[in-house]
Amino acid sequence: MPLILQFSFNSYVYASNLDGEKPKLILADAGWDSIRIHNGIAKTIIENGYGYETDIINGSSPIVIRGLRQGDIDISMESWTDNIKDVYYPGIQNGEIIELSTNFDDNAQGLYVPTYLIKGDSERGIEPLTPNLKSIKDLPKYWEIFMDPDDPNKGRIYGAPPNWVADEILRTKMETYNLEEKFDYFNPGSDTALNTSIVSAYEKGEPWVGYYWDPTWITGKYDLTLLEDDSFDEEKWEDGYRTEFPGVKVTVAVNNKMLEKAPDVVDFLKNYETSSKITSELLAYMQDNDLDMDKTINWFFAEYEELWTSWVPEEVAERVKISLEKDEILTIGKLNEFPESLSIGLGIYVEKFVSWLTESFQGFFDGLARGIDWIVSSIRNLLAFIPWFIFILLIFLLGWKAINLKTGLVFAIMIFLIGMLGLWDDMIFTLSIVLTGVLIAIIIGIPLGIYMANSDKLETIIKPLLDGAQTMPSFVHLIPAMIFFGLGTVPAVFATIIYSVAPCIRLTNLGIRRVPKEMREAAYSYGSSRWQVLTKVELPQAMPTIMAGINQTTMAAMSMVVISSMVGAKGLGENVLIAINRTDIAMGFDAGISIVFLAIIIDRITQKISGNQQKV
Repeated sequence: MPLILQFSFNSYVYASNLDGEKPKLILADAGWDSIRIHNGIAKTIIENGYGYETDIINGSSPIVIRGLRQGDIDISMESWTDNIKDVYYPGIQNGEIIELSTNFDDNAQGLYVPTYLIKGDSERGIEPLTPNLKSIKDLPKYWEIFMDPDDPNKGRIYGAPPNWVADEILRTKMETYNLEEKFDYFNPGSDTALNTSIVSAYEKGEPWVGYYWDPTWITGKYDLTLLEDDSFDEEKWEDGYRTEFPGVKVTVAVNNKMLEKAPDVVDFLKNYETSSKITSELLAYMQDNDLDMDKTINWFFAEYEELWTSWVPEEVAERVKISLEKDEILTIGKLNEFPESLSIGLGIYVEKFVSWLTESFQGFFDGLARGIDWIVSSIRNLLAFIPWFIFILLIFLLGWKAINLKTGLVFAIMIFLIGMLGLWDDMIFTLSIVLTGVLIAIIIGIPLGIYMANSDKLETIIKPLLDGAQTMPSFVHLIPAMIFFGLGTVPAVFATIIYSVAPCIRLTNLGIRRVPKEMREAAYSYGSSRWQVLTKVELPQAMPTIMAGINQTTMAAMSMVVISSMVGAKGLGENVLIAINRTDIAMGFDAGISIVFLAIIIDRITQKISGNQQKV
């Protein structure tokens, strides 16, 4: 961290961390905006008021709390205690975690619906579809309004992210209130995916019902209604969660070593207390300012000066104020920072373009989603229809005929082990997604690759797009998939296609271009048509290269299995995601080794077809 000297007009000088003896303090970022705001507030005070250097570690709630227990993380500014009780309270009992204060406990959580479903929205031309929906117990009357795209015979309730205690509670409520008869409980994979499902549905004016909580920027920006439930009663709650959610105590907690590591910061954090109202205001302010965290933090210090100055001694508050008075401070070292005035919001234009696409072509995307869903369902139903022992026999025969007897036996054993691990249905679901993605990628990739091979201009245009698709982090492909298609199987397939189609296009283009010019000229000299040259000369000669592209496309599709689970795709990837959130080694190994088995089988067979046989 570069040395920063700060000066004011009254010649007050404060040097941050000059002696270099104070340790770096690590804060936890569990992935949502409110904790980032509280981290920003605490970071400003700790660095400028107490002279410590700070850093932030990202991870899911269970993972960062485990890091807090182990000492890898020093401070958690927003610990939703009841939602992570399996890892939080053991840390308290063992003395690994010290609970310093309650940040806020006036929050709400439960099942929400957009208010326009109940009251309509005249400005947007939305009629009330569920005018009498008030309570969670009224939901069965309206299951058709919330129809599940993956199962038209039931509605869909979006649940809490895996390993949140709210997830367990909601699954129990589904049974307690007999909601499972009319609704599927949908695992969104992550809180980010859950947020996207709400935003997408709200912007389109579509039905949505699912778990959410307050405070968040979404509850501050969108008009959502919390469905009523019986008033909280301890006995009813313990008997199948038959009441509304109680308020969750959201604490400021530290690792036990902080008592000796930074006792002055511990004293400050003992006084740290806000409210859901304050947090919601900060989240709304941040949203209104295009998610600018620095502006939000500065606004808090200006708007709530009386509150935050009560947390710290007077001299610490004075140092923080001086650091915030930008007009009276000269900061050495600013030349190594890029000027903010030269920044451009390129993402804003992309967002506007995507919004225009969704508004103008929503019918097209809906039809495309139905088509993709039909393909996935058809493949899944076909694979599920085959008896398990016949399926294993077919895999054995495929391996034997494609490679050799030994390989066929190994493949059969791999598939059998997946069944023994209890992951047969998940394997079928994963295969259906992968096969659908690869099939569509081939249908798109081979014709486009052929066209590119015959057009240098098109190649010049397409190549940068392929470079972007292959080098872009795979998680980014999930964003347009969620925006256009919501959550579930369809966005998983769409993201898989975007990520995996590039090798098929590239190698088809390469294979066609490598066909000797003399062979084409000879074919034309004998009176062959363009179609005959393509089908009788170019494609046969280019087929090994094309098949190598299909092999790479298939393996790329397999690599998206786990990532796609973050948008609610079921299958082996979902098990891996849950295992990561729970830090469940056994579950993660079972699902992970199953994915490895599938990848090996698919890789070896497609390599053999492309003429690149490898021994297992």
